[in-house]
Parts: sequence; structure tokens; C-alpha cells
Amino acid sequence: MVGGLGGEASGQTRTRRSVDGPVTREAVVRSLSVVPAREEEEVGPAGRTDGLAPAPAELSVMLRINFALGSAALTPEALRDLDQVAAALLAPRLTDVSVLLDGHTDASGTAGYNLDLSRRRADAVLAHLVRRGVPRDRLRAVGYGESRLLSGHPPADGFQRRVEIVRTFQPTLFQ
Repeated sequence: MVGGLGGEASGQTRTRRSVDGPVTREAVVRSLSVVPAREEEEVGPAGRTDGLAPAPAELSVMLRINFALGSAALTPEALRDLDQVAAALLAPRLTDVSVLLDGHTDASGTAGYNLDLSRRRADAVLAHLVRRGVPRDRLRAVGYGESRLLSGHPPADGFQRRVEIVRTFQPTLFQ
């Protein structure tokens, strides 16, 4: 099941969705697809009533691609889920979509160590997606360390160790 909520990132509108339940090709395709009209109204400009509000600046899909403490190694579960993400990115509906791979850590360790670790995590996800056939020029890995902790979870919680898949609607992002 795919759920959504609005949020702000870097001063731009980011609609955040999550894949609840098994990560499947179909669930990821639905999550990364353009926001339906009723959700667009929630994130669109105030006063717009025609249901044709523009897409958000970014569409973030929260997948539970978690990592062990201090590790950038992909777990067997992460590999299985990323295979589904790769299949989704190769689906006809998403072949023109480019994504950011936002790496994150929990608050254990120093800020410098966490920043480096988050970059290595994002790079590990990128490398796996490329091995599965996703063109490299559609992907960009970024590390944020512990600077974007999820509210509702303790700073040292394992849930903080993650990579988010972010579809951006800015055409010049990867040039």
C-alpha cells in the first residue's frame, strides 16, 4: 500500500510517500508516478480549484532500505527490494524518470563520519541499480549524514539508517 503526506525539503515542496508492505515493482511504480489530482490539490497553489495543480518539486518514496550500524553493505532484504526498484525504474511508465538517492544515518558517531557513511550508502544503492540495468545518468547519490533525522524515531534508532528514493521534477538536475 502506498501512502502520502506533504513536507518541505530545501525550500521546495516535497510530497513524501512510503511503500507499506512488500516492496514490489508495482508499488514502486505507483509511488514514483505523478501525483493524482486529489493529492495535487493538497500540495498545489492555494485557491486553485481546477484539480490541475502542478506536480510537487520532488516526490520522495520512503523505502525501508536499512543498513547495519556503521555499514554501507546492502543486506539480502535490501538487495531484494532494490531489485524491485530497478524493475520499476525500467518500467515503460518510468523510463524518463530520474531519481536522487538520499543517504542517511542515525545520530551515532561523529558528524563527519556519518556524512561519509551516508554517501557510501547512497553510492551502494546507486551501484546496485546500475548493475540491474538502470542507466547511470538517471541516478544521483547524495549523503546527508544525520542532518535529516525522521521525527517520531529516536536519533540512534535503526530506522534512521536509510536511503530514500526521490523523484525530482527539475529537468536540469543531472546535467
